[in-house]
Amino acid sequence: MENDKRLVWTVEELAERLGIGLSTAYEVVNAGTIRARQINRKWLIPKAALAEYLDGRDNPARVLTMDEVAEAFGIHRNTATAMVQAGAIRAVRTGRTWKIPMSALDEYLAGRDNPEPTAKEDADES
Repeated sequence: MENDKRLVWTVEELAERLGIGLSTAYEVVNAGTIRARQINRKWLIPKAALAEYLDGRDNPARVLTMDEVAEAFGIHRNTATAMVQAGAIRAVRTGRTWKIPMSALDEYLAGRDNPEPTAKEDADES
């Protein structure tokens, strides 16, 4: 019987409720698709986070993989990787994986990734 007083689920409980494998549940949590907190070595998923995800109101600070960024921009994965490594798109490297916040794509598209040109650069263009 489920304990209704608990506010969080474990990854195992998340996998059971979604009907997915345990490794897939860990991938979803590690990718940031569903909001979760890690305490020591244990991931805890707030019940509200699963409801938000299922309702489409998931984490606004969602992070994307390199493949998702490439698909969103319609470019090759290597091009997206080069943009991140050059600092054009803000990202965090965790192990062998890049995590790119959705807000970083908004910043890039809005042109906030590049500093304002200096007076010397303006004179060079003239």
